[in-house]
Amino acid sequence: MKSLSCITAIVLAFFILGAEPAESQEDYSFVMTASGPQVCLGRWIPPTAVGGPGVCEGQLIGIPQLSAISSRQSVERLDQVIAVLTSIEQKLDANNDLLGQLIEETVTSRTSSAEQGKEVSEFLRETITQRFDELPRGLLVNGFVVRELTQLKEDILKDVERHYTAEKAPPNK
Repeated sequence: MKSLSCITAIVLAFFILGAEPAESQEDYSFVMTASGPQVCLGRWIPPTAVGGPGVCEGQLIGIPQLSAISSRQSVERLDQVIAVLTSIEQKLDANNDLLGQLIEETVTSRTSSAEQGKEVSEFLRETITQRFDELPRGLLVNGFVVRELTQLKEDILKDVERHYTAEKAPPNK
C-alpha cells in the first residue's frame, strides 16, 4: 500500500512540475513570478528548462494594475453606452413631441371637419326643404303625387344625414 502511495505521489509531482506555470486567457496569461502573481499582456513563452524563467512578449504587469486598467476601460465603455442611450432618449423625446403635435392637429382637423360637415348637412336640409316647399301648388293637388314627393324628400334628407353622420364618425380603434 505504501508503494502505491509513493508511486502516486511521484507521478503527481512529475505532472505538477511538468505543467505550464501560466494559465492562458485570450490575449493575456497569468504568471507566477518571484514578486508574486503577474499578468503577461501578450504572448507567453514557457520556460525551456525545468525551473527556468519564461518570457513574456509584451508587457508584464501586476494584477492590481490590470484591475485598474480594466476598470478604466469599463468606465470608458459605460460612458459611451450612456452617451448613445442619451442620444436615443433625446431622439425619442423629439419624436414623441412631433407625434403629440400630429395627434393634436388630427383631432383639431377632425373637429373642424365635423363642424363643417354639420354646417353642410344643415345647409342641404334647408335647401332641400325649401325647394320642395316651392313646388307649384297645382302639382300638389293629387294625393299620390304629394305622398311620392314627400317620400322622395324624406329619402333625400335621410341620405344626406347618413352621408354626413358617416363622415363624422370617429375611426375604429
